[in-house]
Amino acid sequence: MWLIDGGAGLGKSRLIDELARLAVATGYVVGRGVAEPADRTVQLAALMEALFGGSEPVLDPAALRDSLPGAEQRYWLLQDIQSLLERAALRRPIVMCLDDLQWSDSGTVAALRTLPGRLSNLPISWVLARRAGESDGNLDRAFAALLNDGADYTSLRPLGAADAARVSGDVLGAEAANEVLQVAADAHGNPFLLIELLSGLRDERLITVSDGRANLVEDRLPRRVRDTMRRRLDRMSPAASGVAAAGAAMGRRFTIDALTAMLATSPTGLLEAVNELIRTDILVEFERGSDATPTLGFRHDLVREAVRASQPATAMHALDRQAAATLIAGGALPEEVATRLASSAQPGDEVAITTLMSASDALGRSDPGQAADLARRALDLADDQHPLRGPLVARIAVLLHAAGRTEEAEQFADTALHITLPAEQEAEVWFAIARLFSLSAERRAEACRRALKLPGVPLDLQARVSAQLVYNLTVGVRVDQAERALAEASQAVEASQDRLARFTLELAQSYLEYTHGHFDMAMALTESAVRSGAETGEHTSQHLARNLRCGVLAATDRLDEAFSVVTDGVRSAQRHRHAWALNTYEIRRGCLLLQVGRLADAAAALGDRYNAEDAHLVVAGLEAAGLVALGRVALHTANRRQRDMTRSVGTVMLRSGVPKVMQHAAWLLALQASADGDAHQARRYLVACGEPERLSLLPLFPIDITDDPHLVRMALACGDDELAVAAAAAAQQRHHRNPGVRTIEAVALHANGLLTDDRDQLARCVALLGEGPRRIALASALEDLAAATRDADPPAAIAALDNALVCYTESGATWDTARVRRRLRRLGVQRRLPADRRPTHGWDAMTDSELAVVRLVAQGLTNRDVAERLYLSPHTVNGHLRQAFAKLGVNTRVALTRIALEHLK
Repeated sequence: MWLIDGGAGLGKSRLIDELARLAVATGYVVGRGVAEPADRTVQLAALMEALFGGSEPVLDPAALRDSLPGAEQRYWLLQDIQSLLERAALRRPIVMCLDDLQWSDSGTVAALRTLPGRLSNLPISWVLARRAGESDGNLDRAFAALLNDGADYTSLRPLGAADAARVSGDVLGAEAANEVLQVAADAHGNPFLLIELLSGLRDERLITVSDGRANLVEDRLPRRVRDTMRRRLDRMSPAASGVAAAGAAMGRRFTIDALTAMLATSPTGLLEAVNELIRTDILVEFERGSDATPTLGFRHDLVREAVRASQPATAMHALDRQAAATLIAGGALPEEVATRLASSAQPGDEVAITTLMSASDALGRSDPGQAADLARRALDLADDQHPLRGPLVARIAVLLHAAGRTEEAEQFADTALHITLPAEQEAEVWFAIARLFSLSAERRAEACRRALKLPGVPLDLQARVSAQLVYNLTVGVRVDQAERALAEASQAVEASQDRLARFTLELAQSYLEYTHGHFDMAMALTESAVRSGAETGEHTSQHLARNLRCGVLAATDRLDEAFSVVTDGVRSAQRHRHAWALNTYEIRRGCLLLQVGRLADAAAALGDRYNAEDAHLVVAGLEAAGLVALGRVALHTANRRQRDMTRSVGTVMLRSGVPKVMQHAAWLLALQASADGDAHQARRYLVACGEPERLSLLPLFPIDITDDPHLVRMALACGDDELAVAAAAAAQQRHHRNPGVRTIEAVALHANGLLTDDRDQLARCVALLGEGPRRIALASALEDLAAATRDADPPAAIAALDNALVCYTESGATWDTARVRRRLRRLGVQRRLPADRRPTHGWDAMTDSELAVVRLVAQGLTNRDVAERLYLSPHTVNGHLRQAFAKLGVNTRVALTRIALEHLK
């Protein structure tokens, strides 16, 4: 991976050209893509050019035609591209060169955030260049992440005096005299401008060479540098000047066919003008496209910019609009011309309004921010009576919220929304916002309230919004408010008999019962919600119901069934290509894997999902729970890097203002402080949401029924007896409400045994947990039992620690294993690790999940193929592979396959 920064004319493209030439000569297949200003609304434009363009494309241009899922499914498109690149790289090494990324679209930036890391074990090199200081924050973060992952970095600077002198000698064929170097200094070290200057001096015979020295004949700048582009074009034929201006409006590159259509002429009519522009180094000919169609383009960005600057602004504005019309007539997609139209259209331009709205539709899910901007531009062009004005206002309101531009969205809603739309349509917009899962539950609840305040809302819509309000309040940990809103919502749903409203209310009620620990009632309501969700025909409804069912099953010791629900959900999400659902199920799986002590598998499912730069995007309870689970895995496995990352993300989450997110963050940070032995810092985190609120910090959503003893232990360590009593009482209350659940009973015994230092309760807890799969919880109880019996019965304490050591070792909890061994040494016992322990390196260190993945990879399957075969997400497959590489000491799939074949014979 090589990242290149530099200003215009400093040699980025030339450097890439030379690298590509050498790569081809040594047997690589090279993909070249160049981002363009007009393509910022075209998803993956630069990447697609690199993959499928040129005379020898990296990938078969037909490869994606059957699997292309559409602009709104960028996640799956990147998965398809990853699979194709995996197969291609196993046949021949690849170099991917992407230039001028300061103009890249959001899809290309997303690809750069994911593909290089996922494909790092394959012979694929990436060379990425951008103009320094001209990229947006998303690209900056992508470059920072790549640098953090070990990418090489080059920042091109202007030439120094000595380098400028050497270039002068090369161009002039002789050593430059001092007066020549003084003139060359006017280029300020810019290689492109320096060569332009020196070539002008040479071509206009302002330089003479004698005795191997280049001397200045006349102290003036050559015309090619002194003259403005306008004068340079003025010296050309009118036809060539017109073609240059039209080409500058078409873009950096364009076809003869597009140019002839714009100028309403024939190719033969342009031939002389084009040749003139090529002879004068303004235009050059390129190969571009999967069919290697020749295209014309400007020799350098600076040349095109100079051509545009040489034209009157009004003329260039009109040419831009004409270029857009030409591209539309030629079949260009709306998003391909949206940027030109947005800047060049005049009010009332119907073609521009409808095209911008179509482009906004296409970008709505993949890039809601860009889609909102295009829709707002269309709204600016539409008069007050335009029939699309209402739909545009509605779309803008939803898109701004979806893009996370909440303050801007609220300002827009306060002005345009209620002025433009009738009450019913405005309510529909607020309802759509209330179901945007990218927003916090608090903001979604507020959208419900605004909809319900509107007059004349139809009964069915009112029922849907009322039920959604209860749901949003519940998952937003506003349980008291949700219960107050429940009666009104129930009446509305009963009166309307709307299926979606009934499902949403049943789901909200099941969440309420789940939150209160009434798991039998929650299960009954969840089963009903699953059936109602199927009746709605909405995949979203079905995924939400399945996810809650998984949580209730896990809380009631039906862990095998919970894993089955996750697997079924992954299968459904893969079949219907629901990326958000797939990620949700995998986070849920990671939390379950932690509970059963499969730490390596949990790390594979949860690792690399979070980073400090995107911490503000964590707004959902399950996302926050996933971070806590990953942080706990990092604690158990002594993964310092992951622990530091989760702490950084948790610190940002703690300031989010979103209650459920703050609670998860406080819990994670308290656990980490407690692990460091800092009881008072742990308490400071526990009260971060408020001193009274610490008493209701648990249970978190989703519920981990084994949390309470940890809270009791932390409270006792810092002397907060009130908190310790409250935590033990909560565990006991959950047991009373669910008397038949073994783990819930064991947790109540564990919490109360810690509170009262009761060895009998701790022993009964250990006996109950020993019958179940929660190995980490069992080991923790064994440690507490050992502490309680150490003085009265040292042999029993040693036996408990020995059992804890086995549990931790089987789970891969190296940090806990080391702690238990220290405790044994303090009791006078030296313990080796169990003889049958799994080693940390080599083939025997592989988990069953890692072996399943490696076996399929060794057969030549891509990550995508493996994911579909094992009902995992490609992210999790990549996590397993990463761990397998580390254990086997390899960094390529070829080496991995060789080792696998040796062991699988």
